[in-house]
Amino acid sequence: MSTRTEETTGRVPTRRDLLFGGALLTGILAQAGCLVPDETLLAADGEAPLPDASPPSSPADLLARARRIQALQPTEMPLPPRDKQRAREADLQAAASDIPARDLDPALREPLLARTGYGTTQLDRALYSLLGYEAYLERQLNHEEIDDSEVDQMLAPYATLTMSAEEMYALGDFGQPILELLAARTIRAIYSQRQLYERMVEFWTDHFNISILDEIENVLKPVDDREVIRKHALGNFRDLLKASAMSPGMLWYLDNYGSFVGAINENYARELLELHTMGVDGGYTQQDVEEVARCFTGWTISGAEGSWGTFLFYGPLHDFGEKTVLGTTIPAGQRRKDGLDVINLLAAHPSTARFISTKMTRWLWGYEPPAALIDEVTDTYLATDGDIKSMIRVILSPQWLLKATPKYKRPFHYLVSIARVTQPDFSDILGPVYWADVMGHVPYFWPAPNGYADSVGYWAGHLLPRWSMPADLANDTAYGMLIDPTYIVGDATEPAEIVEQINLRFFGGNLPDTERDGLIAFLQPNPPNLPPPRRIRDAIGLALASPTFQWY
Repeated sequence: MSTRTEETTGRVPTRRDLLFGGALLTGILAQAGCLVPDETLLAADGEAPLPDASPPSSPADLLARARRIQALQPTEMPLPPRDKQRAREADLQAAASDIPARDLDPALREPLLARTGYGTTQLDRALYSLLGYEAYLERQLNHEEIDDSEVDQMLAPYATLTMSAEEMYALGDFGQPILELLAARTIRAIYSQRQLYERMVEFWTDHFNISILDEIENVLKPVDDREVIRKHALGNFRDLLKASAMSPGMLWYLDNYGSFVGAINENYARELLELHTMGVDGGYTQQDVEEVARCFTGWTISGAEGSWGTFLFYGPLHDFGEKTVLGTTIPAGQRRKDGLDVINLLAAHPSTARFISTKMTRWLWGYEPPAALIDEVTDTYLATDGDIKSMIRVILSPQWLLKATPKYKRPFHYLVSIARVTQPDFSDILGPVYWADVMGHVPYFWPAPNGYADSVGYWAGHLLPRWSMPADLANDTAYGMLIDPTYIVGDATEPAEIVEQINLRFFGGNLPDTERDGLIAFLQPNPPNLPPPRRIRDAIGLALASPTFQWY
């Protein structure tokens, strides 16, 4: 092979060239001005040689159809009818009525349901009454035992959800994987019974953030979502960390695919320590960052036909020298094991245990968790080697759950909670994503490695669309969604009765008196400036925009 440098080609290969060209490592070395290894060197290292064949099709303009959600075409999708939801609620309520009252404090119900889901429905409350606190939580933790076949049927038309990166690339339509991943995220959040699992999928998606807008992530991130985040969201943190480190999406996003001996890139090593494990104050040094980066040289992405877009350890790019990470010696000559040793070292580190425990506790409990709770979760992390379910059991244990402080719903959470309690008809399942775009919270679109913020301060300034969206929804002018007021208020006609139905369905009967009285006053016919159906719709919109519904 000939050497390809800027002098011989007229330009330096771009990041897209390196993978779209079908010979990733050749492009990396050429970009660095190095000699390209010949086929005998590739084969002698024991790794699959990279053929000259290019991937099956040429790349299209990235996100041409998905940069603005407003331009999306309606997505046809069969959704469960509201009468089926009502029937299930009635069946569960009837079953629960025959069971003696639970011994645990009933005050646990609403905090638990709110923290293990995207918006509490009457179906959730009926199931809680049937199971009680402990069984309900364990059901959510053991999510694979929950029958979610209806959601699977809804997702069946979305072919890219099960495709490899290479298969998605072959489609030539790089908007399709993004649109289908967004649709799947929305459907699962609204309709899946595995609500706690979906909440943890969101948590880890932000923790190991990869922007789907970053060049070829439109085909790499969907695989990461399936094989890294969703596979390990309620598993073991060590396994999740390892899967992320070997994810082509992460290797691409943080530039490790092109990190090799003599030209080391520290991006992944720095974020691995700061964001993924120990935290910015975890006790590592710049020297540790450099040594970790050396350990991960050669962790790259295959450009070979048949394995394009998959993880590849490539020996000729690896730094085989001895390294020292956090005072621990990584012996010379270990090949890929260098990176695996770092993963095991970081997963077991006390700083990682505290950082992950603190972040999870803030996600599920409240913004300012007590030090004693964080200590207990940290101890559980260390005792169980990072078992995520065990940590959640501590965070949501009765003694701590009753002390949980309110959290402000992030926009996607808020929109999904509206859909869960109103069960709208969708002309486009991406309707909530349109509104999430208006509010600045489209899943997978955050550009930086730190993920969307989990703080009230960041989201508190987005109030106007949080008021206008439910008003539009109540009056059938919200993009992609239509509600049926009778699903919410039933046959109620008197103001107090209507508000009581809204209170039960939206708030579990816990609407504060001031907001309740305000809705009743709004529904009074004096002055009769609106016909009753319109007034009821507006009352529904006001309830969804109320301060209480903004929090959980």
